[in-house]
Amino acid sequence: MTSSDYREFQQIWQPRIAAEIYAYTGDRAAAAEIAQEVFSLAGSRWTRLERQEDPIRWARQEAWQRIDERWLGTARPSGDEFGPAMVAALAMLDPATRRTVVLLLADVPSHEYVALGATTIPAAQWDEALEHLATALPGQDPAALFAQLCTGWEITVPRSRADSAKPSHSRADPAKPRRARSHSLAPSRSPRRTRSLVAAGAAAVLVAAIVVVMRWPAEPAGGTAAPEVSASAAADIPWPDPSATEDPVPTPSGTTATPSPGPSASRARPTPTPTRPGASPRPGNPPATRPAVSPSPSPSPPCQVMVSVGAVVPDANGVVEFQARQTEGQLEFCGTRRLVWWASYTLDAEAGVLRLAHSGSQYLDKDRLTWSATIAVEDCAGAWYYGRGEVEIPATIEDSARDAAFAGSRLGTNGSGSACF
Repeated sequence: MTSSDYREFQQIWQPRIAAEIYAYTGDRAAAAEIAQEVFSLAGSRWTRLERQEDPIRWARQEAWQRIDERWLGTARPSGDEFGPAMVAALAMLDPATRRTVVLLLADVPSHEYVALGATTIPAAQWDEALEHLATALPGQDPAALFAQLCTGWEITVPRSRADSAKPSHSRADPAKPRRARSHSLAPSRSPRRTRSLVAAGAAAVLVAAIVVVMRWPAEPAGGTAAPEVSASAAADIPWPDPSATEDPVPTPSGTTATPSPGPSASRARPTPTPTRPGASPRPGNPPATRPAVSPSPSPSPPCQVMVSVGAVVPDANGVVEFQARQTEGQLEFCGTRRLVWWASYTLDAEAGVLRLAHSGSQYLDKDRLTWSATIAVEDCAGAWYYGRGEVEIPATIEDSARDAAFAGSRLGTNGSGSACF
């Protein structure tokens, strides 16, 4: 890849990374700063990053690592009150849920969540987060709102990458083009060093030839010269079988003797040396082959929770029935469970508050799909509520805020009407 490839990579991904940081922290200035830091660092390391399969994965991990270092322990982002409604809605979620929701909106592959610090959240908490966004952003698509956060970011090309893209000329001779600077990690070799390497290589070849001649067997006793075998022909000579025995050769005295081994038999078979990819093998050595690499198995898709919790309106005796229902024709808890609850309050007219009188709760799972409970009422002027999700039932509620109590988790209430059935 070239500098233009890096600029294209930066133009596409820096605004998206900045939007992820902004959505999580609520601080647009800090998001722009962190994104610029990460992509400036990517520009200085582009020679190595371009050889990776997924440079954006490296950039996203660098960005989220900086977020964790600067916002460690922060319960809520410090955003401005005039920011987009999307950022304000995300700020109401707890950090763990908010991080997972942001990664989902950014269309980050699920197998990267762990490396980005995302933890598994309960299914009920996940449903509450989605319902919260739907309530805070009525009639709007959260994915489309996140796409709007990716616009309007100022991108600064690193100086080294910006200079490499501009043609530069010598001050002494403006008409003569300046030689482009090499970005290779390997230093250029001077002519003197090149001549030294060539001389060293020639000396090594000469020494190897002398060693081969010295190890060649002497002329046999019969006066016949040893046959000359060229390097190219040696590759075609079959290797002798060490376990095979040779037939004895008759001698002038009538006895038999075992012949002396020839050149190919006296020398051990050379061990094939591995060759570099794309290079031709040396004469006499078989080409090296790379072992086949079996493809890694693709990860199995995660279990998807397919369940919703509802309730039947209390009857005349105050009995309410909670039900775990199918979603899209399927019912799957994936090892999770859902909490359902009810609570009743009496009215303290002098203090203007509702005081907790009775409450109950139960978990629904694959083994318990329904639960019936009777809402106990002591004061017709009081109030009762029932719902689902992990909530903290308060001991008191302002009477003026009775209609807004348990918003987001409530399934039903008597509201301002009579609490008696």
